[in-house]
Amino acid sequence: MFGVEQETWRLQCPDEWFVIVVPLRGSCQIEGQDAYGRRTVSLVPGEISLIAPRNPVRLGHSPARRTTFEVACIRLSTQVLRHAFDMQPVKSGVGDPMELHTLRAFDPHVASMAPLLLSALAAGASVNYLISAARYLAMHLVHPQSDVTQRRGGLTPEQLRTVTAYMNEHMNSDITLARLAEIVMLSRYHFIRQFSAATGKTSLRYLTELRIQAARQLLASDGNEPVSQVGRRCGFPNPANFARVFRKNVGCSPSQYRQRAA
Repeated sequence: MFGVEQETWRLQCPDEWFVIVVPLRGSCQIEGQDAYGRRTVSLVPGEISLIAPRNPVRLGHSPARRTTFEVACIRLSTQVLRHAFDMQPVKSGVGDPMELHTLRAFDPHVASMAPLLLSALAAGASVNYLISAARYLAMHLVHPQSDVTQRRGGLTPEQLRTVTAYMNEHMNSDITLARLAEIVMLSRYHFIRQFSAATGKTSLRYLTELRIQAARQLLASDGNEPVSQVGRRCGFPNPANFARVFRKNVGCSPSQYRQRAA
């Protein structure tokens, strides 16, 4: 687990090992190369970074805030990931485990597991426990939709992964139905029908839930960022609309939520 005494850390995975970077407290910044090119992104609790072998990155403070942050780094062998892929290669959301490499992904499930794994290690967890945890993480990462089988007439797992990844990466932008349909090469009509069949929700409802969850993570992790700025980062440029949608989904205003989470 890293603290804040240094300005930056250079992190490079050994051969045959992935590293999952999980923010535990505060926000941090990670710089490196992924499918979107050379870039620098901020990570907050609820997000993770999946670093493949031979992909060096730099980890440090977010430029706007130099407050304390903590991250956990979980090493996962590529052998375990490949085994998970080989178990269901056709149903996998990726063509090869190496495609998992990304500087930022929204994955509250893995984020919630990290503190539990740290506690288990501190308590002297057995080797069998750690092996089971590694296999579970690998299955979750390689088959992110394995708990939701492809429904008749719905998007394929690969299409759904593409759409949700686009939603997460462009959350603060104006995401249109036409663009979502385009990236999976469907007409708007067929995309609407197949997305609903795959998820049980409209794409707008699904995107709104992602944005609200991201806003909750930001509000809970940083008490200094203005609420309006949190809204803009999550795709709500209008503060009044952000407050209304947040209250409808969470049951309180963004400011009230921040106070309760403090």
